[in-house]
Amino acid sequence: MFRKLKTKLTVAYGGLLGLILIAVAGAVYLSVQHTAKENVRAELKATASVYERLWQINQQQLAENADIMARDFGFREAVATQDAGTIASALDNLRNRLGLSRAFLVFEDGSGLEAGNSATFETPAIVMDAVKTNNHASGLIPISGIQYQAVAAPVMAPARVGWVIFATELDAAELHELESLSPINLKASIAAADSNGNFSIPDHPVHAISARTPLDGFGELPAGVLLLDYPMSAAMAPFKPMLFAIAALALAGLVALIGCSWFISNSLTLPITRLDRATRQLASGVPVDFEVESIDEIGRLAKSFLQMAHEIETRERSIVKMSLTDSETLLPNRRALQQAIDQLRVRDDGDSEFCVAIGIDRLMHISTAIGQSATNELLAKFGARLERPDFIHSIGLVGADMIGVLITASDWGSVAKKVSDLLHAASEPILVAGEKIDITLSAGICQIGLHDMPGPVDEAIVALQQARTQRRQLQIFDAETYGDPGGTLSLMSDMVAGLSDGSVFLAYQPKYDCRQQAVRGVEALLRWNHPIRGSVTPDKFVEYAEETGHIRPLTQWVITQSVSDRERMRLAGHDLKMSVNISGRLLGDPDFLDWAIKEIGQASDRFCFEVTETAVIDDPETALANIQRLRNAGVEISIDDYGSGLSSLSYLKQIPAQELKIDKSFVLGLQSGSSDALLIKSTIDLAHSLGMSVTAEGVETEDVLRLLQVMGADVVQGYYIGRPQTRDRTLALLNSLSGETGLEAIGRAR
Repeated sequence: MFRKLKTKLTVAYGGLLGLILIAVAGAVYLSVQHTAKENVRAELKATASVYERLWQINQQQLAENADIMARDFGFREAVATQDAGTIASALDNLRNRLGLSRAFLVFEDGSGLEAGNSATFETPAIVMDAVKTNNHASGLIPISGIQYQAVAAPVMAPARVGWVIFATELDAAELHELESLSPINLKASIAAADSNGNFSIPDHPVHAISARTPLDGFGELPAGVLLLDYPMSAAMAPFKPMLFAIAALALAGLVALIGCSWFISNSLTLPITRLDRATRQLASGVPVDFEVESIDEIGRLAKSFLQMAHEIETRERSIVKMSLTDSETLLPNRRALQQAIDQLRVRDDGDSEFCVAIGIDRLMHISTAIGQSATNELLAKFGARLERPDFIHSIGLVGADMIGVLITASDWGSVAKKVSDLLHAASEPILVAGEKIDITLSAGICQIGLHDMPGPVDEAIVALQQARTQRRQLQIFDAETYGDPGGTLSLMSDMVAGLSDGSVFLAYQPKYDCRQQAVRGVEALLRWNHPIRGSVTPDKFVEYAEETGHIRPLTQWVITQSVSDRERMRLAGHDLKMSVNISGRLLGDPDFLDWAIKEIGQASDRFCFEVTETAVIDDPETALANIQRLRNAGVEISIDDYGSGLSSLSYLKQIPAQELKIDKSFVLGLQSGSSDALLIKSTIDLAHSLGMSVTAEGVETEDVLRLLQVMGADVVQGYYIGRPQTRDRTLALLNSLSGETGLEAIGRAR
């Protein structure tokens, strides 16, 4: 997430300490909150105790007054006689005097008289159930939805004739009076249970501290509770200034922590940052040097790094010097000369730059005579002679017997004059180990930047080789003679592309069987119509393919295509033997042979691989073993171009071939009266004696064909039989024969 160590350390330190600070602040807040809650709970408990005491006192007073009323003689007499007026008047008088909410008499039959009202009413069942259970019932009772604190006293005359009930309403005024008794602004409410024991809780603050005090129920009635609530916000209000102060301090502390963390991280990472910068400088080759101020582990690391950097620089200079110096002669080497060439190209003084390769002729012979140590001394002294600051910029040993020099001159005539004078002066005998060594010199010159390939030093070396070949002392680089190596690679790239776009294709030349007088086989020949160069001859691009390693994919394409085309011919009614040329470089490749045998498959007996004698010479054991593998797989082997090279009877005898092909250079000379006829005849006889058939190439006339038939040739091939053509045209030729045989049919079909 963070790319800089300083930022990471700042975030780590600041974050950790910040979390600790937040945790501390949170703990303080929770502690304050807990203290506030406990203080409020204590106040609520004290208030509840006061109210409980007041409840008991009030209940006791109500009970005493009710009992006095129940014992009064006149009142008992009125109750016994059911004097409603007297009873109502007496109750009303006492209610007003005592400040009661309600006062009424309940008879045994359930009827009742209210204070100030002589009319009877039906006593609530809840009241009757309570007084019948307990003559002196007291406590909380709901009547007509209003909560009362009530007491009951039995009226005896002498037997029980009813009950006097005094009740005080628990209204808002009374609860407000209770709230005023508390030092905190609490909220008081009463919750009474219904007949099922469920409490109806009045609305109270959501976030509040609450206390509940149980209240006795009237008789067997469920109990009620006194609810005391105090808002949490009010409880925390006294602590807000302190909490705000703590929050401010925490924020300030967090900012201070981040600032300190940044400062500490910066002080810790500054040396590391310098080390990082120095490392990149060292990697890019820039000299490293900075002041180390700290004495801690990082400072010691920085000092160690500086020491290492200085040692690396020293070793690098030494390595560079060694890389630019020949270890035997201590002369500048080719790399040093190339660097000088690159630097010289930057100049723009109007003159041209030339690279000259000066070689000591026959140095190998001289070295054999005087030894390698003396030869190194000879080269060193020769190089010293070439150091001419007046017109030579740099020198460098570019070969075992040659030194390259850089010269600036206005034109070719001027540089040729300078080099000629230099050769004359440097050709003086050199004193080595007390003996004078006579030397002769040759030189090759090239202009720097005149050609793109292969490079000035190589061009100068090639020019020197050209001078020695032509037995000249001085030679200017001839690009036309050297050729175009870059063009070879370009040609191979075009060839690979041509296999896909169809510009490289196979042409098939018929092979005429002289005994059956019919075409019984074809030879697959590569053809290439280059889009720019036109027709490229196989002898050119096949040779390049062998040298560049493209011969295997090229041959694999030929085999795959010839297998497909032979099958097309077979389906058209022409079961011909297919001949394919195989490079000698592939005879030592077992993987290729495995692939070829598998690719040909069941048609192996209808395939013939043509190889040359020279293909066996480099590694005869491997080549002969692999040829035998092909034979064992059913593939026919043909010795191609026999007589064009250094023919060897021993190899001819060892190669397990079924066919021998006489090179066309002999066949073309048959009618010239030369000795080629004798050679061809003897070759045919030799091949037959070895059990091989003979195919003659280059048959271009009927006379030559008939002469070869007389000599005993088995198969002939050439323009007279048919030119190499595409598969479709070859099929058309074969179809036109329509089963006819003989030369006349071949002539008509052509």
